[in-house]
Amino acid sequence: MTKSFFCSVLIILGAALIESTILSNLYILPVIPDLVLIASVYISLLNGRTYGQLTGFVSGLTLDFITGVPFGLNCIFRTLVGYVYGLFADHIVISGLVIPVLTVSTATILKTILIWVISLFYTAINPVSIISFDFLIELLFNVVLAPFVFKFLSFFKRTINIHPERTSLND
Repeated sequence: MTKSFFCSVLIILGAALIESTILSNLYILPVIPDLVLIASVYISLLNGRTYGQLTGFVSGLTLDFITGVPFGLNCIFRTLVGYVYGLFADHIVISGLVIPVLTVSTATILKTILIWVISLFYTAINPVSIISFDFLIELLFNVVLAPFVFKFLSFFKRTINIHPERTSLND
């Protein structure tokens, strides 16, 4: 389990670095796709709710250090998203095209709703409206990238899976 946790952290860290260094400097993108969210959803669906919470928290902590948002904002909602998608670990087969698109699209919507709810209590946060152009573009980017990121992460499935007996189920 320790080896799979550290491999998951390295994947999350790599996604955060790609997101914050490469994608944030592409001026043709109006918003940045959330690769960390996509990777967290995949790892949560693969390993369950406890591991999903842990992965969500680590990914949020990583993004809190990298970005300039108030400390703990990413930790709160990414931990919740990791827990929610970890609940479905025993019921969803990750392979294919439909499941990555559905899970990542609902995770992006859930992320926006959670940030909006948190912004009600903390006024320094400027939430994105769910009917805004920026949200729709981020949703489109995440949905398009989800099958590719899920397929890429499936190459590391044996390394990041804490339940080796379920690997054949999700193939």
